[in-house]
Amino acid sequence: MASKNLLIGAIDFGTTYSGWAFSFLHEYESDPTKASVKQWNSGSGTLTTEKTPTVALIDPDGKTLTAFGYDAENKYKDLTDTGGYENYFFFRRFKMALHKKLGEKLDRHLTLEDEMGRSLLAVDVFSLSIQYLMKDMMKVVNSRLSGNFTQSDIRWVLTVPAIWTDGAKQFMREAAVQAGIDNDMLSIALEPEAASLFCRHLSVESTVDQKGVSVSQFTAGTRYLVLDAGGGTIDTTVHEVGVDGTIKEIRAADGGGWGGIMVDREFKNLLVDIFGTETYNAFKKSETEDWLDLWRDFEVKKRSVDPNKDSRINMKLPLSLINMYEEKRKSKLAIAIDASKYGKSISFAGDKMKCLPTVFQVLFNNSIDSTISLVKSLVMGANIKAILMVGGYSESPMLQEAVKSSFPELDIIIPIGASSTILRGALVYGHNPKAISERKLRYTYGVKTSHEFKKGEHPESKRKTYDTGDRCKDIFSKHVEKNEVVKVGEPQTRQSYHPVKRNQTSVTFPIYATEQRNPTYTDEVGCKHLGNVKIEIPSSSADPTTRNVWVSLTFSGTETIVDAEDEMSGKKVKASVNFLG
Repeated sequence: MASKNLLIGAIDFGTTYSGWAFSFLHEYESDPTKASVKQWNSGSGTLTTEKTPTVALIDPDGKTLTAFGYDAENKYKDLTDTGGYENYFFFRRFKMALHKKLGEKLDRHLTLEDEMGRSLLAVDVFSLSIQYLMKDMMKVVNSRLSGNFTQSDIRWVLTVPAIWTDGAKQFMREAAVQAGIDNDMLSIALEPEAASLFCRHLSVESTVDQKGVSVSQFTAGTRYLVLDAGGGTIDTTVHEVGVDGTIKEIRAADGGGWGGIMVDREFKNLLVDIFGTETYNAFKKSETEDWLDLWRDFEVKKRSVDPNKDSRINMKLPLSLINMYEEKRKSKLAIAIDASKYGKSISFAGDKMKCLPTVFQVLFNNSIDSTISLVKSLVMGANIKAILMVGGYSESPMLQEAVKSSFPELDIIIPIGASSTILRGALVYGHNPKAISERKLRYTYGVKTSHEFKKGEHPESKRKTYDTGDRCKDIFSKHVEKNEVVKVGEPQTRQSYHPVKRNQTSVTFPIYATEQRNPTYTDEVGCKHLGNVKIEIPSSSADPTTRNVWVSLTFSGTETIVDAEDEMSGKKVKASVNFLG
């Protein structure tokens, strides 16, 4: 059933591009694909897009957002002309700072370095950016509705990569709350799930190839892989259509930081190889406007690189960069290139760099190789019918051709406007979160506890004496196992624990995760402490060590929820695990 929220607002906060959209309940009920999506203007030329660069320009005070997106880029360029830009903070593509592996530290004190090496608290940069997107949407909503809505009237959906850690998801939630979104009116949607939900409503005519296949045609039991290729991460999962039309996750989310910005890094390496690190860094710092233009031009050029085209690729480079090189090296760039390893593949004429297509095509190799290798491992033995390609990077002809040629036996479905499917799908999720019925767990989760010490069975190093006697510490009390299928929103196994001290007035449950299926102790290799949940146990005349405290964990949602109940007092606690310390 659809939720009763009259208006859903979605924010797709991407590594390279971000945007917002909204839809009313009556619109969703008549056409789930209908959405009001912000159209962003680049401010130069006629470029209009459904997402804007994830770029934040912050005042010298470090607390006020000057501009966001295209406006931030253009304003920063103006500042480089008029002077004083050195005191501003200019952040690009900072979302990847939250991309962590299981157990890697992430806390509220994380700082970000801007493009010129200045630092601010990460939560402030994210919060200011989310606040801008939220307020920008509210202006449009109220211009249509005569100012009847506030942000607390809206159910907000914020998208995150499925492969992110629980700590990263919590970080984004806290940043959104700091931005002014009511915590109770905020949902976190996993990006590949959102895209999958949206594509369940698309016709064949809404796909790039229009070959007679769409996700909406899939019958119950059909499995397909969702390849969410974004600017920062490649996010994959396998979905199955349920009997009731809901979506079941068959393979846990997997992926890595191999998105479009990996191609950017390869291009930067090419520039550094040609011009030298010192010259490139000096150019970035002293000719910042030209540096920004260079990267905006490359972003356009990158989208057109095609494995099936053999014509030369020409790109205009800033004269300031070329002049800087020639002054430093005391030689002409064109002559130096002719004598270098690039002599047969790159030539310069004035400010034009003319390249064989292979020069740009190889920039994609590392990203594509990692992606194809992962997809092959997921497809193997999974009875997959199709691959659904979504996310901005999925619009790249290089990635499309690699997927098609690597999996000729599968249907490759690419929706028109693949870059905005996640944003639109977040609205579908907001209206109907129960459309995702099952998920598969990426890790084994459990609670750190102690058991009665048994000599010969437990190591002496783990013996510890409590009021209840000698106990073995650091026991991994498993609640759910890796690859276990869980129903969304339903608590898992309920287990009881006992206080070990007679004067104990609270019980803290340390939550652990591991890729092992059956760990014995929490200090084994690969076991990571995620966070804690604490429950107060009111004093009683009875011995506290004899009372039961029941714990159940819900890992099937986009966030981890713990339910704890003190049996003696009936006191209950329902809380999200604190993954940020």
